Amino acid sequence: MGLFDFLRYLRLKFLISSLRLLMRLLAPLPTPKPDSILRIPSRDKGRTIKIHVYNPGGEAGSARGEPHPVLISFYGSGFALQYHGADDRFCRFVAKHTSHVVLDVQYRVAPENPFPAAVNDANDAVKYVFGHPDEYQTSHVSLCGFSSGGTLALVTSTLFPHGTFQSLIGFYPSPSMAGDPGERKAPVPGRDRPSFWTKVFREAYIRGKDARDPRISPAFADTTNFPQEMLIFTADHDVSATDMEALAERIKTEGYASGRHVVVRRMEDCDHAFDKNKKRENQMEAGREAYAQVADFLKSLEK
Repeated sequence: MGLFDFLRYLRLKFLISSLRLLMRLLAPLPTPKPDSILRIPSRDKGRTIKIHVYNPGGEAGSARGEPHPVLISFYGSGFALQYHGADDRFCRFVAKHTSHVVLDVQYRVAPENPFPAAVNDANDAVKYVFGHPDEYQTSHVSLCGFSSGGTLALVTSTLFPHGTFQSLIGFYPSPSMAGDPGERKAPVPGRDRPSFWTKVFREAYIRGKDARDPRISPAFADTTNFPQEMLIFTADHDVSATDMEALAERIKTEGYASGRHVVVRRMEDCDHAFDKNKKRENQMEAGREAYAQVADFLKSLEK
């Protein structure tokens, strides 16, 4: 690492560490309550990947006996914030209302671990699941993610042979990191947020790599690689929504001959991360509706 790169890293480390500390003080995460915790092998010698496990039926239920369908979920982080566990309520809801085991994966984030660390961790988690057919129903594996975790789910789905995954669920993912984030516009003008932190997160994660790499921006991936069944949630006031809805339309159009089924639901008068907003009742209700729709979607695939 040259001097310039080292100084840039120190700047990014200072900014992001400061934000992490501020968010822990002002908006601490509730303690997640998974049924168990896995530590699976990483491709990197000497380290493991932490996974929160939510079994169907709650703590009394277990993955013993017949293998269950699996939902592999990735949390939202901007590829920089340490938010593993933020989706505890969602994971518990899905496990309670479906037959799926939910695996909430803790992937690495920048600037300490820039691209492709997160992608590698996601891939290692997928390979772990498929390497344990006695525990997981490998014909029924779905991916899910929130924000950057949704981006990671989209990326991961394209890095395995078509048909590997039964479905993909994305909550307000951003499918492209190319271009100036300050120029993005939400479908419905409203509560626009400054793009400063988006630029910082992208710089920390990409670190000079080509933003059009499909492993960074799934908008540039071959659309035929995405799963047959997809459920995507966007939001009126989210600047990520326009790009995601455009990608979803391409996936539907280009995958029409193969019977691809893509459902996009834009949540009215909602922001990015609407399901985590505890201050506005309409967004809390939108979150409840979205979670219920996910459960119905997954149950329809269990048959």
